[in-house]
Amino acid sequence: MKSVTFKKKLTRLFFILLGVTLVYQTGRTFFLKQEWQARNRAYEMVKRLFPDAWDRACDQYGLFCFNGSEKPMQKCTGVVESGCIILIHGLDDPGFTFETLALALHRKGYPVLFFFYPDDQRIDASSQLLFNNLSSLSLAGPVVLVGHSMGGLVARHMLVDPVIDYAGARARTRVPEIRDLIMVGTPNHGAFLSRFRLFMEIREQCLLAFDHRWHMLSGFIDGTGAAGIDLLPQSEFMRHLNSLPYPGDIPCHIIAGHIFAFPVNMPEQFQITGNQTLEGVLLSKKNDFRSMLDKAGLLIGDGLVSINSAVSFDVPVTLVKGNHKTMLAHCYFNGSRIPPAVSVILDILAHHEN
Repeated sequence: MKSVTFKKKLTRLFFILLGVTLVYQTGRTFFLKQEWQARNRAYEMVKRLFPDAWDRACDQYGLFCFNGSEKPMQKCTGVVESGCIILIHGLDDPGFTFETLALALHRKGYPVLFFFYPDDQRIDASSQLLFNNLSSLSLAGPVVLVGHSMGGLVARHMLVDPVIDYAGARARTRVPEIRDLIMVGTPNHGAFLSRFRLFMEIREQCLLAFDHRWHMLSGFIDGTGAAGIDLLPQSEFMRHLNSLPYPGDIPCHIIAGHIFAFPVNMPEQFQITGNQTLEGVLLSKKNDFRSMLDKAGLLIGDGLVSINSAVSFDVPVTLVKGNHKTMLAHCYFNGSRIPPAVSVILDILAHHEN
């Protein structure tokens, strides 16, 4: 009897929490701008109230040289080798997703740098931090930027934002030449699931603790959630970013993942130009059950980012089988598998050398 009563209470609690979450997520849509401003003010307050913690955190942000081992990476100073690859992680990810790719690049002889940043702060601030770090280094030659998830938006925004003015700084040789931008699982048109970033935040803090980089204020020093609002499809950041033209002199590649078997006629590579639409390129022409499944496949994408959101016009797209993580990192149950996005990135880099 007690067991039945407990199950009823647990079920009731679950539905109450679910209802509160749905009401909150629906209601906040009408106050996104105010919430974004409040989160930014809270972040500035945290930095003022805890200056020592902020200074310690800043030591963990910036460009770090990957040495091919599990030893702590050293912050980059001085001249960096030509042809280096800069890896930019996404929202609530302290860089672990890139471990497999970093090792593969290191074995191929590429100099590898990690860019760590407070990934919960507003995205334009992260883009400015990336620009500042690039301008502070003496790079011996052009570099390649590889951004996973939100990391691709950080890099893309740095290149196109007129306030940062990368093109002008490059003309004055203040920053290195970007030879290529590779975006992996990047929500170029936003991601609805960023509404539930709390679960990703908990995961990130656990990973930081595992890597001995956690402290009591980690969950606040890396930002107070403004990035999660920026990632929403209807956010001011996404509208502004997609209104800016991408520079034609910097090659760009998109790698998008899919976990569904549809669309059945999905090519491995494609590019949308002119008046074409994604549905026109990928979907079945018949309005039947298979067409419905095809549309579901585009919507599901890699599980976090839909193919519709990942694809941008006039940019080559390569589709790989895998979810948001496993297309770039090892599966937990198959550590010997080479993630498909890793092979694609190596092919892109090899093509530049030929």
